[in-house]
Amino acid sequence: MSALNSLVRVHSWALDEKRQKLAELDRLADKLRADLVALEQELVQEQTAASGSVEGSIAFPAFVAAALERRKRLRQSIANIELACDAAREEVNLAFQEVKKFELARDKQLAQEQEDAARRDQIVMDEMGVDMYRRGDASDVE
Repeated sequence: MSALNSLVRVHSWALDEKRQKLAELDRLADKLRADLVALEQELVQEQTAASGSVEGSIAFPAFVAAALERRKRLRQSIANIELACDAAREEVNLAFQEVKKFELARDKQLAQEQEDAARRDQIVMDEMGVDMYRRGDASDVE
């Protein structure tokens, strides 16, 4: 039984590591999405500021070009992270199935051991009952 317990423990650790990896990827994706929203807000603010001054109007096209490139990179990064998240979710699902498989095997083995122990106890109790009955019959004959 200790072998199955060890397997459950090892696979549970692996599952926990995969869950942590997935959580880190989710946090990274959330951060990138927040950065994208912040960039969009900054773009609107800069457009408002640039429309108010001549110097701002001159520098604004360069800012827009850089912001659009950054937005493109952020969107690509988000897409890549989402693919990695999907792969990590699949790994978590597979690891969870492995853990459940070993847990079920362990539980089945434990139930079998308990059943065997109960059967042995019943056999011992039956033998004691037969012995007591025989002793009772032997004292009646004497």
